[in-house]
Amino acid sequence: MAVAGERRGLSRSRALALIAALWFAAVTFCIMRVAPDDLGDEIDTSGVFVVLEKAHLKYAKIGRQLTLLNAQDHADYLMRNKEDPALYRPDIVHQALMSVLDSPLNKAGKIRGVYIHTTDKHVIFVDPHARIPRMFRRFCGLIVEVLQRMSVRSSHGGKKLLKLVRSPVSSHFPIGCRRIAFSHSAGNATDFYAYTQQIDPSEPLVLIVGAMAHGNVLDLIEGDVLSSALSVSKYPLSAACAISRILGGLERRLGIL
Repeated sequence: MAVAGERRGLSRSRALALIAALWFAAVTFCIMRVAPDDLGDEIDTSGVFVVLEKAHLKYAKIGRQLTLLNAQDHADYLMRNKEDPALYRPDIVHQALMSVLDSPLNKAGKIRGVYIHTTDKHVIFVDPHARIPRMFRRFCGLIVEVLQRMSVRSSHGGKKLLKLVRSPVSSHFPIGCRRIAFSHSAGNATDFYAYTQQIDPSEPLVLIVGAMAHGNVLDLIEGDVLSSALSVSKYPLSAACAISRILGGLERRLGIL
């Protein structure tokens, strides 16, 4: 009887391990890159770099699995642990990231990298050729995998499409690049297309947008020397909407339709 019980326990463990392996494979399949043979190991030092600043990305073990915490699904858990649920908005990061990766600017090959800078001071690099899951729950699983395993690889050749990289985030930008932070509180609204007229198209740009629910990104940037702080609307905008407006100005400047 004891042997039979051990065998049943072993079979159950193998089944759970197989389910976990299939889940991770499904997540990785969702971010297959577009052109796996055209990318090197290092990103270019020109073009546009996007930083999603102060993203609140934390996970916890709820039930039997690790879960990325969010205000909608885990408010009770967060309040029990004396955390403010309103801060836990990974959906902001998800929407902002899709705005960058889906943009004509990225499809034209002008985006050189996206960096997610978390409140825990983690820096996640997202390859501009990655395809992020459209479904929010799958995106949450992807972020947990990156934070747990340090990287997520493409199913074509094993290139790391998302990976944890060293801090500070500013160490990944070209020397002498123009760094622009965007905030509604930066002053009068600026037509970003008009602003781009003073920028050399070959000049590397770093665009910094807040990915948090509350707060001013200008107050939260640490150790970063800014070239400019701009507002692109007289109205408060979501991160995704602001990114669309910012990248749209660059697309007009570069003649990308």
